[in-house]
Amino acid sequence: MREEILRMEHILCTEGGALNYLSLQIFRGEIYGILCLENQGIDKLVELICWNRPMENGQVFFGEKLVNSVQESSGTRNKVTVIGRQSRLIDGLTLADNLFVIREGFRRHVIPDRAVQTETASVLKQYGVELSPKTRVKDLGNYHRLVLEVLKSVIVGDRLTILWEISDLLSAEELPRFHSLIRRLADQGSTFLYIYSHHEVLRPVCDRIAIFKGNTIEKVLTVQSTIREQIQTVYARYCYEKFISIRKDMEEKPRGSEVLCLQKVSFGNIHELSFSITKGENLLLFDQSNTILDELIELLLGRETPESGNIYPVLSAKTRGKTIAVIQRNPVSSTLFPELSYLENLCFPLAEKVPYFWQKVKFRRSVLREYREEIGPVINAGNLYGLSTKELYTLVYYRYLISKPDVVVCVQPFAELDMYLRGYVGELMSRLHRNGTAVLVLNTELYDTLYIADRLIQVEHGRIIGEYTRECFDEVKLAQPVIFPD
Repeated sequence: MREEILRMEHILCTEGGALNYLSLQIFRGEIYGILCLENQGIDKLVELICWNRPMENGQVFFGEKLVNSVQESSGTRNKVTVIGRQSRLIDGLTLADNLFVIREGFRRHVIPDRAVQTETASVLKQYGVELSPKTRVKDLGNYHRLVLEVLKSVIVGDRLTILWEISDLLSAEELPRFHSLIRRLADQGSTFLYIYSHHEVLRPVCDRIAIFKGNTIEKVLTVQSTIREQIQTVYARYCYEKFISIRKDMEEKPRGSEVLCLQKVSFGNIHELSFSITKGENLLLFDQSNTILDELIELLLGRETPESGNIYPVLSAKTRGKTIAVIQRNPVSSTLFPELSYLENLCFPLAEKVPYFWQKVKFRRSVLREYREEIGPVINAGNLYGLSTKELYTLVYYRYLISKPDVVVCVQPFAELDMYLRGYVGELMSRLHRNGTAVLVLNTELYDTLYIADRLIQVEHGRIIGEYTRECFDEVKLAQPVIFPD
């Protein structure tokens, strides 16, 4: 009989519409996936797995023991590790210190350094991690950070490890290696809950995949061969129909003159990078090894100059910032001002292009009149607190529909978005395209982005290794199915 690690029965939390009679069961040695068609409620689910906090209905069993119910919520923590974007490691310490010294319940006062180093070296060798135990965490890339956190969760004896939206931190080369590690650990008895917003990440490694929608688990899929078809044609059909519609619309839009050109540009990890983009074109640059995105953004914004090569048109950093706009990864938290009104946030880039914009009320009234019908009543909001993620992403993209820069650079545009919001953001990007704006998408994965691309440039370790037009996408998918899924 299989050992049960976690069971949640009929969990109801009405605060903010969090969870709606959710049930799930996870066994020892399993990699259990949750596909988020909608993200609302997933935070509360993770919280209740980790902590035994009050709920309005249901009960939670951890390690086959009742730990939480309507009658009694102790507030205690279960033996669960959550691995996400916020690292739990201490940057200034070594791998050995993080793995074997800095951990809950460790009470020794005198620690033989040699013994710790030896034990760390043994663990790293066992799992094929080619690092010195003396390496400091601050010197690690995302892949080794995640590996170290997973190994630490095993060493401290936590019964369940939650991997939460971590896949787009990894390159297309690193993700299969990471999956191989957790598969090996699962075969040895470790248990994982893998939460992500795209089935192509979960499908190759998960034993079962639960569909999370409407604040509950709608269905649990187990037959690997039919998971893709079931998701595309049933559970996420709306999203895929949206992407197919976007692709047809973008095929009909003619492209214009060249607005940006890089000629044999080298800088840091970038090696003789050459490409151009035209008005109204959507160009996808796929950084397969996840090494150049930050450096490329610095060059495009004029904050750095190439070590060799040229970027045209030649502009000052101030002028380039007006003609090239960057929508950073997770732009809601990094580019908006929540204490300002929706309209003030909307007009922010426009004010940089129009002299004395803030002094003239008629300019803001003109924007309000023109876009009130498209954006809706939310345009009158006095601040951004309490607005939905969809409303905030509308604000981010409409900024540039209004200010009309020559090029909008979208950095990992679908990161941390659920399946439904991916389709909506794709639609916003297509509006930029129809508006005549050149869109440059910088990404480390290809899930859904090929639907909205006219052309693809494949980069590995800073060098272009392939360039494809839309007509060749299907051919490339067949030739490289691991890298080009869906």
